[in-house]
Amino acid sequence: MTEKEIKDFVKERYSKIAAKEDSSSCSCCSETGVDRIIQQAKAVGYSEEEIKSIPAEAIFGLGCGNPTALAEIKKGETVLDLGSGGGIDVFLAANKVGESGKVIGVDMTEKMVETALENAKAGGYHNVEFKLGEIENLPLEDNSVDLVISNCVINLTPDKSVAYREVYRVLKEGGRILISDIVTEGHLPDEIRKSFQAWSECIAGAMEKEEYMETIRKAGFGKVEVIDAHFFTEPGLDERLKGKLISIQIKAIKTPSDSGFIVKSENNDCGCEGPALKPSKTNETSEGCGCSGETILETPEIGESEGRGCEGLSPETTEQIEENDECSCGCGGEFPDESLVENPKKPVNTINNSFLEDFEKFARAMGIVNIGYTRVNPELVNTEEPIYTNAIVLTLEMGEDIIETPPGSKAQELNDATYKKMGNITYALSDFIRSQGFATQVAHPYGSMLNFSPLGQEAGLGWIGQSGLLITPELGPRQKISAILTSIENLPVKTHNEHSWIPEYCEKCGKCIRACPEKALIERKTCCGNKEIEFIQARCIGCTQGCTYCIESCPFDEKGYAHVKDIFDRINARLKDRKN
Repeated sequence: MTEKEIKDFVKERYSKIAAKEDSSSCSCCSETGVDRIIQQAKAVGYSEEEIKSIPAEAIFGLGCGNPTALAEIKKGETVLDLGSGGGIDVFLAANKVGESGKVIGVDMTEKMVETALENAKAGGYHNVEFKLGEIENLPLEDNSVDLVISNCVINLTPDKSVAYREVYRVLKEGGRILISDIVTEGHLPDEIRKSFQAWSECIAGAMEKEEYMETIRKAGFGKVEVIDAHFFTEPGLDERLKGKLISIQIKAIKTPSDSGFIVKSENNDCGCEGPALKPSKTNETSEGCGCSGETILETPEIGESEGRGCEGLSPETTEQIEENDECSCGCGGEFPDESLVENPKKPVNTINNSFLEDFEKFARAMGIVNIGYTRVNPELVNTEEPIYTNAIVLTLEMGEDIIETPPGSKAQELNDATYKKMGNITYALSDFIRSQGFATQVAHPYGSMLNFSPLGQEAGLGWIGQSGLLITPELGPRQKISAILTSIENLPVKTHNEHSWIPEYCEKCGKCIRACPEKALIERKTCCGNKEIEFIQARCIGCTQGCTYCIESCPFDEKGYAHVKDIFDRINARLKDRKN
């Protein structure tokens, strides 16, 4: 099959959908009837309010996400929607950019463009425009849009590398993309890859996740990240596809540097054209290369919040977290289970090696770094008794942007976003487990059901340092932790933890204690002359202002686990030699 043949088939299919001659949509969103289409829209992330705010004829149930909900669209921006269909995302974006902004929809199907124009007229939209065109050859000028969104469309494109280069071309410097799409985890059968029908159903054209991400990077984008992901399942899905399709939301920024920070040079005499800079903790102008520059993406400023306990949290987090006089990360109240797959009525309780391999591969594809298994110690239960005591413990990396941002509202916003991302990933992994016949109970990373750091220690992932944070070889103290409690009884629980040396090193170090601006870590002498560290939760501003000074100062973060272990071993070897 040729690219032209694929495009012709896809065009024909979607022309029929636009003309309502084919009420089915792609497999990832197949629905029939108005009610079913609306239910599908809700299932992939559209709210009742959003659905009611736009023309009903714009909703075809053709998406696999809601990019407008995550794109942080601002008033006055110019937004481009790739594969705009009936205009659902164009109209939602138009409501956000206001009359001072503009939203452009591009679709390769003439009938879809006609339908969208009719919907725009019916809805009274004056800040939208619909163009006939292909993603690989966009009918837009260079550097002309602030944001590009797309909803389950790029997977229909045979040459995605060309598509993303075009997206990069039309974006302004510092512009961003928010793409909802379907990717794969594992090999798809050849007969599906070669099926025109499967191409039009958002399946055959789906790329491996890592290959998809690399395609975006090679187009020139920096800070490419998956901000949401869910294991895809639906009734009647081909058994060969179960566990292999992932609905993801990808964000990326048009910058020449992976850092996401660029500098415009005002003096080219030095021969550089705006070098990438490591963001500092102030907004000072960089003079590192001998030429002045202006940061395009602002480095965060210190917020004004002086809260203690649970004061100073972002509004989104405040709504979810119960008041607690000693609020800290991991004591944030209860979170309803947002898994999309229900627990089986008669859950299975035994796994084989194949399942575990598939699960871990899927988890790592979504960004999970560490996976451990343990039984829940009753002493680690804070609130409700868990339904299951078999625990899968997960860790996600805290980004450098959190560490490099001083305490304040911006740091907390970044911190909250990481917790949300970890929660979404955990729900997706819960869906995966449930779809295979096992039961689960999600312990949200910002919830209070369990004490996560000790749970990670008992799972053998690392050991708790003096800061009270779990320290692991892969991430040091820089991680968020969640857990999935499950009916699976034969998890490979570790009986030995090789990280028990960490407290001895931490006792000699003490950098986190000295770095804490609020004196939440206090060193006290015991009656036997030893030292112990008291953590005063009420003083900690880690979960109220995103403070990470204890992490930033930690040698495990600065130098790495292997480096610290090497120093520890050499010191102990010298002490042993002296004794001998």
